[in-house]
Amino acid sequence: FYEEPRSKILQFIRWSCGVIDHSGASSVTAQGIDVNRMDLDRLYLFGFSDGATLGVELMTTQKFAAGIFAAYGFTGKLPSLALERLKGLPMWIFHSADDVIFPVKCSDQLVKDLRAVNNNGSLSAASVKYSRFDRDQEGFTGSVRGHSTGITASKNPEIYRWLLSL
Repeated sequence: FYEEPRSKILQFIRWSCGVIDHSGASSVTAQGIDVNRMDLDRLYLFGFSDGATLGVELMTTQKFAAGIFAAYGFTGKLPSLALERLKGLPMWIFHSADDVIFPVKCSDQLVKDLRAVNNNGSLSAASVKYSRFDRDQEGFTGSVRGHSTGITASKNPEIYRWLLSL
């Protein structure tokens, strides 16, 4: 019933990378999707909670133009190889300081590391955006307090303008 989500996402990445042949001409896939209507240089990721953690991992494939991640939950420090692969990729991170599921220090560390790796790169450190809230913007309480930044981010019209500006 439940298939491991990474395999589905990686299957999509393989599909999206394979729909353009080496001559640059696009084709219709077996699934009937007309890739002439897709801009494969504008594939974006949006991840929330565990999806944010997975999304940052998927960004290291360098198959996505940008990412928006809310309530990132990796508690460690990303390896230098991962950070090198993330260099130059625009990302906008959202987190709330009162998140009771994933501590805000996870996103704090990610943003610090992304800005550091980009200080000497082709991307301005300011292109790594961070919306860090003091309290839950959606008013959630109890066992999910502070863990609603995925909703907050998706309702923010500025993220869509930002993506389209890239």
